[in-house]
Amino acid sequence: MRARTGAAAVLAAVLVGGGTAASVAVPASPPGLSASAGTSQSAATSASATMGAGPATVTLITGDRVTLTRTADGHPLLTGIEPGEGREGVGFLQLVENDRLYVIPTDVADLVPDRLDRALFDVAGLAEAGYEESHQGTVPVIVQTITASGAKAPARRAASAEPDWAGLGIEPERKLESVDAVAADLDRDAAADLLAALHEPRADARTTADTPPDLKVWLDAPVRALDADSTPQIGAPEAWAAGYTGEGVTVAVLDTGVDTTHPDLDDVMVGSQDFTGSGSTSDRVGHGTHVASIALGSGDASDGVNRGVAPGADLLVGKVLDDDGYGETSWVIDGMEWAAGQGADIVNLSLGERGNYSDGTDPGSLAVNALSAEHGTLFVISAGNDGEYGTVSAPGAADAALTVGAVDDADDVTWFSSRGPRGGDYALKPDVTAPGDEIVAARGAGTELGTVVDDYHVAVSGTSMAAPHVAGAAAVLKQARPELTGQELKSILMGSAQHTSGTVWDEGAGRIYLPAALDQQVAASPSSLSFGVLAYPQTGSETRTLTYENPTDADVTLDLAVDATDPDGEPLPADAAALSAATVTVPAHGTAAVDVTVDTTSGTPGRASGAVIATTADGGVVRTTLGWYKESERYDLTVEGIGRDGARHDGGALVNVTNVDDGTLFSEFGELENGTWTGRVPAGTYSVTGKLWDGDAEGAITELTEVMEPQIEVTSDTTVVLDATAGEPVSVTTERPADRDQVYLDVFRQDEPQTWISGFGATIPGDADVYATPTEPVTEGSFGFGAAFALAAPTAADEAPAYTYDLMHFQEEAVETLAFAATSENTTAVTVGYADLGPGVDMSSARFGVLADKEWIFWPGYSRPVEPGATRTEYVTANDVNWINSASLSVRDGSEDMSINGDFRAYPLGEAAADTLGGAVLNTQLTEHNTFDVQGDRLVVNIGAWTDADRHGITSSGDFENLRVWQDGTEVDADDIWLGVPIPAQGADYRVVLDGVRDAPWWNRSTRVSTEWTVHAEPGGSEDESVELPVLDVAFDVDGMDLANEAPKRTTATVIVGHQAGTTGSKIVDARFWWSPDDGATWRKATLRRTGTGAYTADLRVPAGTEHVSLRVEAKDKAGATIKQTVIRAYGVR
Repeated sequence: MRARTGAAAVLAAVLVGGGTAASVAVPASPPGLSASAGTSQSAATSASATMGAGPATVTLITGDRVTLTRTADGHPLLTGIEPGEGREGVGFLQLVENDRLYVIPTDVADLVPDRLDRALFDVAGLAEAGYEESHQGTVPVIVQTITASGAKAPARRAASAEPDWAGLGIEPERKLESVDAVAADLDRDAAADLLAALHEPRADARTTADTPPDLKVWLDAPVRALDADSTPQIGAPEAWAAGYTGEGVTVAVLDTGVDTTHPDLDDVMVGSQDFTGSGSTSDRVGHGTHVASIALGSGDASDGVNRGVAPGADLLVGKVLDDDGYGETSWVIDGMEWAAGQGADIVNLSLGERGNYSDGTDPGSLAVNALSAEHGTLFVISAGNDGEYGTVSAPGAADAALTVGAVDDADDVTWFSSRGPRGGDYALKPDVTAPGDEIVAARGAGTELGTVVDDYHVAVSGTSMAAPHVAGAAAVLKQARPELTGQELKSILMGSAQHTSGTVWDEGAGRIYLPAALDQQVAASPSSLSFGVLAYPQTGSETRTLTYENPTDADVTLDLAVDATDPDGEPLPADAAALSAATVTVPAHGTAAVDVTVDTTSGTPGRASGAVIATTADGGVVRTTLGWYKESERYDLTVEGIGRDGARHDGGALVNVTNVDDGTLFSEFGELENGTWTGRVPAGTYSVTGKLWDGDAEGAITELTEVMEPQIEVTSDTTVVLDATAGEPVSVTTERPADRDQVYLDVFRQDEPQTWISGFGATIPGDADVYATPTEPVTEGSFGFGAAFALAAPTAADEAPAYTYDLMHFQEEAVETLAFAATSENTTAVTVGYADLGPGVDMSSARFGVLADKEWIFWPGYSRPVEPGATRTEYVTANDVNWINSASLSVRDGSEDMSINGDFRAYPLGEAAADTLGGAVLNTQLTEHNTFDVQGDRLVVNIGAWTDADRHGITSSGDFENLRVWQDGTEVDADDIWLGVPIPAQGADYRVVLDGVRDAPWWNRSTRVSTEWTVHAEPGGSEDESVELPVLDVAFDVDGMDLANEAPKRTTATVIVGHQAGTTGSKIVDARFWWSPDDGATWRKATLRRTGTGAYTADLRVPAGTEHVSLRVEAKDKAGATIKQTVIRAYGVR
């Protein structure tokens, strides 16, 4: 079995606990916010599928190229960094938080996150979102004017202060007035002016005002859809019976568009607008249609059974997600501004930014706040489907949003529904819940979202389905009380919600209930009371004022009580949350206020929650949620940086503070403020390490010191001095003359049970001075320090070196020596050939390595030029390191880029090791990354068409690949290199065909590869653990093949037929082999001689004048599995 979970490969600054990411905190936040992913919605594409079978290359906004891949478990691995032109002296910081991999150049680290969004450097997220170099020449950004104080509200810029966008290299595509920003596709080659302006914004004269505004650059973040009659669960039929159907109210659905030909939606749309560039608002995903019908569908297609909550409302359709269900934040903001401007009363957003668990200061959330205040619109937004605490996503993090979680038909909060609190400030979110589990509603014509019920209906789960229930309920309430503003609608829907399960962090105020909302007259403001973080040491109290408004003609008396529980769910003492009055009378058309006071000294540390319950004489109830986080014992931990000159360090720094007791991580990018950093931390044992560096005026690193204090006890306010003067040179010697190209330093800390890991690294130019501090052995947990070096034969710039060194050294428990030596006693010489794949191509290679028993200690690799068609000696650390050697090819005319990558391989000391990249025959083979698996009741195929003779995978931006699957004779799916199809309970016979075509003029081998497999599959494994299928595999070995991928006219070909690794297939019972001298126009059968299990040889004698030989093989095993493969122009003839 191939495990799909397990300990992550930790690259830098990462925590892992029990196979999933543990809680990560920043100094301003208390611990306990988990950022682990929960479940994907039905329309989601897996990260591994999005990134493809091979590596991905992302170009940062700074112009630096970063290459990464993923482990079999889906965790990101950094495999190489290539600085942009003229940036060879810049260093790079690597940080992993959960499954996000950040690579931040040292010359912009001081701008992150205040001026540059960290998402711009999340290379794993960028690759998943399709911003790979092969797909995108630009990066989508939102450039926002910000206040000097960094306040939540955007600065309202005077017309005279409009930045000179053109002078900054920006061509605005959209103006986002609600957040005082513009959206643009920024050409990475033109980003230098913008980055310079961010470093010195007020000294920059390229504006039309004397005092130009400060700017912040955000990634225009990808936004995605967040995915039996449920209306009785919220009391909609009672509202209909009272005559309230949402008539006269306008609901905007901002989604994937809507199928207005559906019987439930064919007469409700009053306006539409496309923001995706698709040219229409038609729904080709099905998500928007499903959502709209939940909110206001007529139910005509089901004789009223699947009627929407507000079937009398009007519909505005804003298409902000494209035909794959994805969009950009600026599209969503543009759609929100349009909908509010069109007079929408309620706007439904069943979407979110994956992994952006914002504190409400992101552009999308700020837009919600601004438009709510300006237009009185209510924005109803899905909480998200990540399931864990602290995972409410933007823009649902907005203060003004009515943020919706999901419950099942028993009113239990679903496992996938994102929980609060809000990231960063512990504000209460979500606000309410609604049905979101297996909701049957309209199916867009021709779409395959969810579980198909019939031609007109589909069942889908997600907070996407919960939100439109609430949007419809808001429309019904708005019809009944048209005078209510959006925030007043929010207050009443929250105040009348029914507490059903969990705490306010799970369900907010509870599941909405329309009859109670229609009956409720008195409204509370604010609609929830967030006390945030009660900082240690707690003294005194915190007070919030709750105001009740009575719009009726009679006074209303409210009996008040507080129902609050501690983190364990036990009732809090009566004085923990007290009211200034037990009863208040709210005068007719007036207000009355009551103070709610929290005794900060009462109760136990952790998340407390509850509600203020106001009861009327006739039994009506208004519930106002409240919550806070009480810090445990905490102290100021101050880190002071001392530079190598002995003075307080004022250069670049990355400080890493890890709690050794529980793994909580604190980290800070950029310059130390006045040479210090201070964080609030619980009492305990800490590891404190820091990278302190200095650079020149161009941003190049001149020296870096790794300062390590891996075991510090904190029992009171504590100061730790990171003194770079104690650093010793980090050096290496080699037996042959070699120049140092690059150094990588990696530090890790781990607890004894190995439930979490904390580590972080830096890539440093070879000409910089590098130092590190020795340490004493640790006595708690484990500690390690790694140093990796790239060296090469002295060579002129841009020429291929004759030999190279890739070396890794690792010390555990203590750092005792920083001078290393590479000798024949610890290195292996590998003879590496680089095949010449065609003219006009530049080629380079990089070797990526991880420790065999600690894959979180890694070497990201250094790219060097190679000579196509040549061989060189490459020295590598032996025995304990697993290496991947990869090559990159770039066609000089810019038409195509290609990568060649293999699997991990260790080199035992003394082994006569050899490897060839790009060597023929290039055919389709099964490898660690090319697989046929069963995952539960799905057959998952992930395979690329080209693999070289040494089993390196080959991918190119110019490939055409078509993967098709037949089940019991019927075609069921098609894609490029990845697909998953259901397996019936009784199993099925499958035929899978992969065609690969490469017709670039420079490419002269394996121009077409076609493979057909047949295999029987039955359900097995699970979503988290897959079972490999015994699919047949074939490889070729042609005698006399050279690095031009040419063989003699008279040669012997070996055909090797086997099964996918990890399986025990049955005996090969038939194998046949043909060759062609004329690109497959005619075929000649060759006689095969069995030479071993699955191995056959055949003599080939090609006619004079033959330029290329094509190959074809067919094989079958005893169980009936078959393979047929054809390779056109498999090799050349010399």
